[in-house]
Amino acid sequence: MARTVARGAQRRKAVSRAQRRGQQQGLLGRMRAEVGRVVQRAIEAALEAEVTALLGRAKYARRASAPRERSGLRCGRCQQDWRPRLRRAGSYRRTLLTLPAALRVRVPRVGCRCGGTLPLEFGTLAPYQRGWADLQERARELAGLCLSLSKVREVLARDNGQPLARSTLARWVQQAAALGEALRAGPLGRVPAAVMLDGIWAKLMVPTGEYFTDRRGRRRPRVRRGRAVLLVACGVDPAGGARGVLDWERADAEDEASWRRLLERLLARGLRADAGLQAFIHDGSSGLEAALGQVHFGPGVLQQRCVFHVLANVRDAVRGEAGMDRRAKRERRRQVLQEAAAIWQGADRPEVQRRRRAFCAAWRQREPEAVATLERHFGATLAYLQALERGRELGQAWQARYLRATSLLERANRGLREKLRQAGAFHSEAGLQAAVVLVLVHRRLDTWQPAEDWTEGLETALAA
Repeated sequence: MARTVARGAQRRKAVSRAQRRGQQQGLLGRMRAEVGRVVQRAIEAALEAEVTALLGRAKYARRASAPRERSGLRCGRCQQDWRPRLRRAGSYRRTLLTLPAALRVRVPRVGCRCGGTLPLEFGTLAPYQRGWADLQERARELAGLCLSLSKVREVLARDNGQPLARSTLARWVQQAAALGEALRAGPLGRVPAAVMLDGIWAKLMVPTGEYFTDRRGRRRPRVRRGRAVLLVACGVDPAGGARGVLDWERADAEDEASWRRLLERLLARGLRADAGLQAFIHDGSSGLEAALGQVHFGPGVLQQRCVFHVLANVRDAVRGEAGMDRRAKRERRRQVLQEAAAIWQGADRPEVQRRRRAFCAAWRQREPEAVATLERHFGATLAYLQALERGRELGQAWQARYLRATSLLERANRGLREKLRQAGAFHSEAGLQAAVVLVLVHRRLDTWQPAEDWTEGLETALAA
């Protein structure tokens, strides 16, 4: 009679965690080596296919079998470019660093019947290229995700085992700076109904005009840490909240001249009232208001003072009462801020005015400075009500939350601030502009129609 053995009684061979990891690491090493061989074969096959297309005949085929037509590539000795004169002239080895592996690929040479050589340029491999396209694209992607160059260097070396120089990574990342000029040139593809304006500060190393000799005997320019401001204009669709950065200006201060340069460029690119512009939303800085008074976008363009900034001023003006401790003062600020914010929740102008009067009557005796601050700026915060009326006239359901404050632009600026904090200080204008471009593309703020793959959109734009 067969003997029944309980399942729990079956004994398994014990495998320690160290043994399992050793087995997995060995397999991973073999997988990486095989991936490297596959990548190398694919690149060499692509190079050989380009040579075959140039010569017009397969490998080992006679020159006479090539079509009698010009190749477009002229010999450096006889100046001839007929396909039957061309021949394969061996190959040379080039080190190439890709994302999965470091390779030594065979690069074909092409010669002429006269003994001359042809300056062949491949689509698969750029001249003197040592870091392939996948590595460069990943470096820009990681920089757009707000990783420092040191961390980018560490991540890229994880599989191929070849740490790159910071200068090489910086050069690859700064290639995105050229896209910044393209984003800020030409007519606007779409004129938004509302434009939010704000500035964000960055640290930038600026030359002093002096030079010094470093430890290796090289003559270097002496620099100092300075501050620069990015003046940003962000278009907003008041109906659905879609937003996109229209333009920006690198300046030394938020003064009238700097804001005026940005506004005049926007005007030249087609931002006008007759094209659909209805309102500007801003924080009320003196330089910006002066510039808006000098640049005319057409009749009827409204200026909305950001409610959020007004509420921040009201909060800072709360003084509390004698004898209040820190916790009580904090609670007083919260209460005043909460009641003040409810003013702009009204559905129409009479309701908003009624709420303002109620707030002022409730707090005038206890917090006179806060009430005076609100009354001083209150009139400039009501332009959004007129904008809502214009939206209804156009048959569109605009939302007040997209017209009262620059909150959408503040959220867009979070990515920029994160990148600026990570970088600490930029050593060049190109580095600063490349950082702006990478963040805008990553956050889908460079276009009104976001791409599904932001890295693909970035590289396509750079290639164009």
